[in-house]
Amino acid sequence: MNTFAGIVTALILGCFAVGCDVITPPYTKTIQRDTTATDTGMVRYRKVLVEEFTGAQCTNCPLGHRKLADLAAVFGDSMVVVSIHAGEFARPDSRKGYTADFRTPEGEELNSRFRVFAYPAAVIDRTKIGGGTSYVVGVQNWGSAIASELRTPTPIAIEASAFCDTTRGELSVSVKLQCIADVPYPLNVGYYVLEDSIVAPQLDNGVFISDYVHRHVLRAAPLGAYGQTLIASTATSGTSFERSYTYDLSSTDWNRRRLEVVVFIARPEPDYTIVQCTKTHVAITSK
Repeated sequence: MNTFAGIVTALILGCFAVGCDVITPPYTKTIQRDTTATDTGMVRYRKVLVEEFTGAQCTNCPLGHRKLADLAAVFGDSMVVVSIHAGEFARPDSRKGYTADFRTPEGEELNSRFRVFAYPAAVIDRTKIGGGTSYVVGVQNWGSAIASELRTPTPIAIEASAFCDTTRGELSVSVKLQCIADVPYPLNVGYYVLEDSIVAPQLDNGVFISDYVHRHVLRAAPLGAYGQTLIASTATSGTSFERSYTYDLSSTDWNRRRLEVVVFIARPEPDYTIVQCTKTHVAITSK
């Protein structure tokens, strides 16, 4: 991959009613070319997975949506967002005008496993806060949690691509991985299918918004919420992996041109920690 060098201007993010999130130095992100290995085109720098828990009937959740938009301007593609509609506020209620149902079994599993009880909330790289027992980060601390995770190196380089055959209604996902350091623990690989920019109702600070735009909505987790085995025990630096997956879209009404795929590499239960991830837009093909 060509040298990635991005300098992010020091920003003090806007203060919300729930408080301010001040991102501490360093404010710059510079990725140096690794001259010890052949340039394979893979992403070798750390990316952070932000699993946001939300719901259409959550009046405060748009605060989180706007926060993530602000943070995306700071962290760029180093921040990978998945919007998980789960819990009480995600249940549809046609009497109130909330007919869309964005819930998934895997989203509900994660919502329960990480004990999300107040919204908006996020789990950042599935990492426990300050070495404690809770994974859930309040909106006011998302920026600092992401910045903290970005300071941790990853042992995995990653590349992913995804294509949708509109004739067959089939999604194809290809993943290439390489250990860029020794990995002394097991790892799983998983992927999410997202649909972006869905127009559907949302409660926003007490106001019913009929044409709200929902971003990066989790639609499916074909390998489960925690993925499947990639490394059974350990792996040495230089070890490579390739994986291919297909997913049947024929029974869905999702907008094929707004689909995204997020691939994540995580430690298996009971650790859960994400060590690398990436997002790719789904290209359209027709055979």
